[in-house]
Amino acid sequence: MSLRNRMRRPLVVGAAALTAIGLGAAPAMAHQCVNASKKNQAAGVQIVMDATFTPIWISNGLQQRIDKGVVDLATGEGFHGLLGIDLDGDGAVDVATYMVGRDGEIPQKAQWNGPTCKGIVNFETFMTECQTAPV
Repeated sequence: MSLRNRMRRPLVVGAAALTAIGLGAAPAMAHQCVNASKKNQAAGVQIVMDATFTPIWISNGLQQRIDKGVVDLATGEGFHGLLGIDLDGDGAVDVATYMVGRDGEIPQKAQWNGPTCKGIVNFETFMTECQTAPV
């Protein structure tokens, strides 16, 4: 299936579902994490969202789980994996965050251990402190 067709699929869900994702994902992002040392942030992502948290690409595997009702696109319930975010609108993943572990996050201790801008880093710290630092 072409990328263009896969990009159309999320639109079928409707504006209400996309708004719910945006409202639900934005607060959650502050406590998720990023692998600041990862060179290719797009590697392994299952969904890519733009800066407004509107899906712009969904992997075939995730789309199948959405179609089967395993993952609720409107709430994010059932999704565990890498979420890619395109911050500058060029269609490419600028940063990826993990939605894994208990309550959808890597434990806080793991997020705050180690160097500030290397390895697993809290998402908010990454966005505020690491964007100018080399990774």
